[in-house]
Amino acid sequence: MSAIRALAEQLALRSDDELRSLLAVRPDLILPPVPDFAALAARASTRVSLQRALDNVSRPQLQVLEAIVVLSEDDGAAVTRARLASAFTTAEAEALDAILADLGQRALVVGSAEEGFLPVGALADALGPYPAGLGRPFRTLARSIPRYGPALVHAVALVDAGAATDAMTGASAAQVLDGVVADPTAWRGVLAEAPEGAEPLLYRLRDAPVGSTATGGGGEASPAVRWLLDRCLLAPLDALHVELPRGVGMALRGHVVFATLETTPPVGAERTTRASLRDNAAFGAIAETLRLVTALLGAVAATPVSTLRSGGVGVRELRRVREALRSDDGEAAWLLELAAAVGLLTLDPDDSRWKTSRLDAWEALDREAQWLLLVEGWLAVDRAPALVGSRLPDGTAVNALAAEASRPDAPMVRQRFLAVATDLSGADPEGDGGPVAGPAAVPVLTEQSVISLATWHQPRLHRRFARLLPGMLTEAASLGLTGSGALTDAGRLVAEGRFEEAADGIRRALPAPVSHVVLQADLTAVAPGYLQPEVARGLLRMSTPEGQGPATTYRFSADSIRSALDAGEDAESILAFLRTSSATEIPQALTYLVEDTASRYGSLRVGRAGSYLRTDDDAVPAAVLADPRAAALGILQVAPTVLVSAASPQELTALLRDLGFTPAADAVAAVAKAPAEPAPAARVSPEQLRSRLNPWSVAEEEIAAQVAVLRSARPGPADSASGSDSEILLGLETLRAAIRSRSRIRLGTADSEGNHVRQVLVPLSVSGGRLRVFDPEKQVEKVVSVHRVMDVEILEGSPADG
Repeated sequence: MSAIRALAEQLALRSDDELRSLLAVRPDLILPPVPDFAALAARASTRVSLQRALDNVSRPQLQVLEAIVVLSEDDGAAVTRARLASAFTTAEAEALDAILADLGQRALVVGSAEEGFLPVGALADALGPYPAGLGRPFRTLARSIPRYGPALVHAVALVDAGAATDAMTGASAAQVLDGVVADPTAWRGVLAEAPEGAEPLLYRLRDAPVGSTATGGGGEASPAVRWLLDRCLLAPLDALHVELPRGVGMALRGHVVFATLETTPPVGAERTTRASLRDNAAFGAIAETLRLVTALLGAVAATPVSTLRSGGVGVRELRRVREALRSDDGEAAWLLELAAAVGLLTLDPDDSRWKTSRLDAWEALDREAQWLLLVEGWLAVDRAPALVGSRLPDGTAVNALAAEASRPDAPMVRQRFLAVATDLSGADPEGDGGPVAGPAAVPVLTEQSVISLATWHQPRLHRRFARLLPGMLTEAASLGLTGSGALTDAGRLVAEGRFEEAADGIRRALPAPVSHVVLQADLTAVAPGYLQPEVARGLLRMSTPEGQGPATTYRFSADSIRSALDAGEDAESILAFLRTSSATEIPQALTYLVEDTASRYGSLRVGRAGSYLRTDDDAVPAAVLADPRAAALGILQVAPTVLVSAASPQELTALLRDLGFTPAADAVAAVAKAPAEPAPAARVSPEQLRSRLNPWSVAEEEIAAQVAVLRSARPGPADSASGSDSEILLGLETLRAAIRSRSRIRLGTADSEGNHVRQVLVPLSVSGGRLRVFDPEKQVEKVVSVHRVMDVEILEGSPADG
């Protein structure tokens, strides 16, 4: 019976609860919905679906799957429970049984302890060519490498002098060598004859079967390599690379697939810190992040952030933001990404600049609400701010707010990070996630410990974790989810989804903002804590901040006072604000500075003019100003015979001609004309700029509806599978079986005119929608598109020649 049909029957025998559990861990099986169990089994057997499922299995589960694939590929038979246990040097029986039950529930293996276990569908392909870090078997290498098959016969003569090799083929020689390396006594005898350097070379390839070989003088292989190649203990891939056969790799591991079944996660802490230090660091980081976001929104409100034509914020613009915040490039990029993630910054498609109109709304929020907004946005955004400043494989630099920093998997990695941080930090000492109190010593999260535990839970995502988790550790510290490297109580509550409780804890822990500063005689003001937003905003208008943190110093100067006057202030309003916001008297030096700067301010006036009118007749300006349209054009008289206007020269000329005058263009205008600025490149909206998560999640209602559809579907004939997915998968399954057994097939295809053509062929490989076959009648190879295949039939008892 077909493996897909067998799986469909097993799925049909499951209870509704078991089906719901399967669809909960593999939601892609019903996206889109399937009509019956045959289609469900077909989709569960596809390589794409199995790869998604493998991404979510733990280290011991992946070990068991790889062991089943390795053992089943030897003879194609089901792997018994005892044989599977022998694949590990040490493996607890209860743990192994629990893992097998879970893998069966996930529809990754089929079978039972009595009948044996087999991998589902294309699981071997989904795991890759080297499951468990082992190479390919002798017989597979003999089929893949033309010169390796004849070499196996010669190798048998060298390894076993008494073997009769006259009528031996490559396949039979591979079987003999498998027996030699699988026998511990015979294997020790082979290694005893090895020259110096041969055994260390084998052990170097034990866990990574493909590697390069050292060469002697003249580019020739060393004696050790030559000895190994002669006995086929290494398979030559090309002039410089070799592959360690699977049987040899298992012999080097003690004739097992894995040394141990790693059922215990690595949760040991390398060092600890005091809870008080953790909390002080976390609360300080939260307050500083909120202050910097406020300062960022203020700076962007004054001057929007421009973007590059290629996308994102350039180095020069990022430097301007950094100087405004008095931070470094990494922190400035992180704050830009965070503010954009929660919608505080939006991209204007008309001028390609990031702007904000939500400064007042942000400042109106309580600090715990501000913190909660940032945390929820950070958890959900499908971007990796830590990648800003790095380079892609092609050398392209990743800019802030550029599409290159998009990572659809970022939310999943953050959720895994929080789960791992909770595991490494142990149980909640209070049991209720108290926001402040904690034990005297708490574990510190290191990059190595976090990546190791995350990899244990999802080993196939190791490279992804190594790339993203270090930056996420830094970001979590800025948001107060960790402090001094340890998970905070607020971070634990966020990991559990208890956001409101976390925000309430932050509210009670953060000190109240202060409303007064201390003015000093050296023209500075010291903030003895975190200022109320309106006080901080006022000080930023008339002074320059120096330093960072809770005790920020603000310095007054003639330039800073002029900036306040430019913003519409005057000497009286500046001094009134200082009297209200200062806990001390205003120093006399500061009063003199404000009054003296204000007295000299405005003696010269600068404005913008688009055109001007110059005449020798005093009556012309009066006639122009008397017309009502002059006000609409913003015409002003700056001298008895000179008018200026914000309108263009063409608009002013049209008005004068309507009034009956005949103006001429002034030659000076051509000299003073400024070059036109290039139009900004069109930009997409931030919603289009960000990547979108793949929707591989379903609600309980969708699962329940799918189970109802499956139960209501009428079973088809026993020898047929309904649905196009089932038919395609059954055909591919038949092709792969023929490729493995090197059997001939009768292939039915549709030609270019729609005719049904049947041929006897030998399938060689199938991938990428293409089937490579050998035509024994014409003695040629050709490629057939899979979508043209109509039916496949294996010709039993007719193995391919050769």
